Order: sequence, then structure tokens, then C-alpha cells
Amino acid sequence: MDKVIRETCIAGAVIDRTVKASFPHGGSRRPKSKPTTDAVRKNNDRIAAKHLTRLINANFMPGDLHVTLTYAEVVSVEQANHELDLWLRRMRREYRRRGKEFKYIAVTEYQNKRIHHHIVMAEIDFSTINRQWTAGRIRCTALDETRSYKALADYLIKETQKTFRQPDNAVKRRWKASRNLTRPVVKREWVSVRELFRDPKALKGYQLNEDSIRRYQNPVTGLEHLEYQMIATDPEPRLRRWKKGRKARPETYIRMDEFRDQEKELGEEEGTWELC
Repeated sequence: MDKVIRETCIAGAVIDRTVKASFPHGGSRRPKSKPTTDAVRKNNDRIAAKHLTRLINANFMPGDLHVTLTYAEVVSVEQANHELDLWLRRMRREYRRRGKEFKYIAVTEYQNKRIHHHIVMAEIDFSTINRQWTAGRIRCTALDETRSYKALADYLIKETQKTFRQPDNAVKRRWKASRNLTRPVVKREWVSVRELFRDPKALKGYQLNEDSIRRYQNPVTGLEHLEYQMIATDPEPRLRRWKKGRKARPETYIRMDEFRDQEKELGEEEGTWELC
């Protein structure tokens, strides 16, 4: 029986799955063709957004914050990075004083708009953020109750998709993150080809996110893909721990320089799960 690859990732209250063919359904592999630059970029942006979604879902929850830091004056990219590092250092001290752990993901955008930083971070009072950022204005919103933050990750990747590829980009990475983040785990396994074409169903204790269901041909490989999310219906997700595992490659079809740093940051592992 034909087999396809199924990837399952548990990240916080969300399980996301990708089912993908290794060969075109019903035939042999197509002749190789060189994908367009635009197709490669779109594919890499999609993979980056998937990794970032998992990272946010695994580490942040409703009530945590999406903070935007702006500058009152025009500053260079180097100065902005320096100011951000100083602010992160001061915020780390503030959290430590309260006996809390400072987790964050930071994205910097500097093309078409004045330089600004997006920070996804653990909850803290606004007055503390405002006191420690003196370079400009602050916009602060709480993460919503969905516990699935794909839309936020897509927005942050879109913010950087142009500047990230500039040869003089001083940021070098799509995002920077604290070292204490939980790294999402990915299980990869062979399953029946029927999973690629039948309607997805949620596991017990989870609800299918209908808006997340996506069927498409990968723009680089031309192979069929199915993606979807399941969100826990209980406050405490039932499926939340992995047993022993081993290294697995992150999803990538054409390696680009922009993913070298990301691959070092994202320690995805293969394993099995247990129902809690």
C-alpha cells in the first residue's frame, strides 16, 4: 500500500499536522525542474511561519503580550538593535525581581516604515514596560483566547520578508528569542496514502480548526500536501508530553542561507506521545 509522510507537532494547546506525498499520487516522480525564485521565497516564508507559529503556541498563552516598540527619532538599524538589547536586559531584571521567567520572541522591521520592534512576551504590567522603554512609544495588546497564534506568526513573517533578504541586513535573523523557550517537538511517520485525501478528524479532547485546513501542491516540489490544526477543548491539553525521541530534519526542500541560523535554533526532534 502506498505510504505518505505525516508530521505531527504538539505546541501548547495546538496540534498541527502536515500530510505530504513523497511521490506524485498515482505515478512516478516528475522530471526535475528548477523552481522560480518567487516560488522558493514563498515556500521558505511558509516554513518560517510554521516554525514561528509552533514556537509562539508552545510558549505563550492568553493574557501574554504582543508589544510594539517604536522610536521618537530616526535611528540606524545598529542603534535600534543596541536599544532593543538594552531594553531586553532591563526587562529580564524586572521579571527576576518578581520571581518570574522572562520569555520573549523579538522581530525587527525597518523597511517602508520607521524602525520598530515586535515583541511577543510573558505577561507583565504595562507601567513596567513603559518605564523601561524611553526611546519612543509603545503599543501593547494581549494574546487572545484562541491559544492558536498562526495569524500573529504570519503577520510577523510578512513584516520581515523583504528586509530579511537584504544583503546589508544588520538583523541577520527573522527573529531573536530567549534561550529559555520550550522547543516544539515534531514526530514524522509513514502512514497510509488515504490520510492525504480523506477529511481530517480531531483527536479526542481536541477540536478541528476548520479555517486551518489547507490542501495544496507544494510550489517547489509539486507534491500534494494537507495541513490542519487541532485545538484542545480543555484548559489543560490531554496530549502534551513526548516520550524518548531522536533527531529529525526540519521541513525544507531547497536550503537557503537564511535558514542556517533558524535550523540551529529550532531543535526539532522525533518521538512518540502519550495521552495524559
